[in-house]
Amino acid sequence: MIRTGAAIAGALALASPAAAQPSMPVARATDADRLLVGLADEAAGEAIVTLRHDEASNAPTCKAGSVRGGQAIADASCTLALKKLGWATAGVDRNGKRQALPRLRIAWTKPDKAGADSDATDEDGLTPISPERWILPADYPGTRAQGASEFILDVAPSGRPTACHITKSAGSDILDRKTCEVLMRSGLFLPALDAQGKPRPAQFRSRLSWAIE
Repeated sequence: MIRTGAAIAGALALASPAAAQPSMPVARATDADRLLVGLADEAAGEAIVTLRHDEASNAPTCKAGSVRGGQAIADASCTLALKKLGWATAGVDRNGKRQALPRLRIAWTKPDKAGADSDATDEDGLTPISPERWILPADYPGTRAQGASEFILDVAPSGRPTACHITKSAGSDILDRKTCEVLMRSGLFLPALDAQGKPRPAQFRSRLSWAIE
């Protein structure tokens, strides 16, 4: 059996082909996100947020639903979404209509005080969206090689990767190339913010482990 694993957003396990894939994107809030919105370490849960543009006030608004974890999680989820995506509500499509933003589930887990694998990932202010769906076992390139490719993704203010750099090889050019190929295709983030609260370029550092069981 082929298994792929990643030290992405706290070493989240990658889904197997048979696993049900959620239809709604899930933003995996980071420790930096907690600091950004002032959420206490003991708070955990999730909420589905919907952003809209209020035509009367000319400002973005947020509604949190399906909340698990209480009002603190609802407030933190909307605050994070407004800070990182509020600018997008001002966009218009080619017909001059406000762009509709997809609903987004924001998940908050308690910080790992043990620090296991804590040095594996550096988000640089980015919030990964559904990292467990970026790379699937079907992406394995069909070689018997195994190893871990360490990488840096350059990420634009839009949250999309613009370049991938291998910083430590898995010991296989095939695995290194495949790592960048799938991350450039599937990687997605809520953007990092500058000192003025505007989206900025950032770099995401992590590693992808390839293994066969």
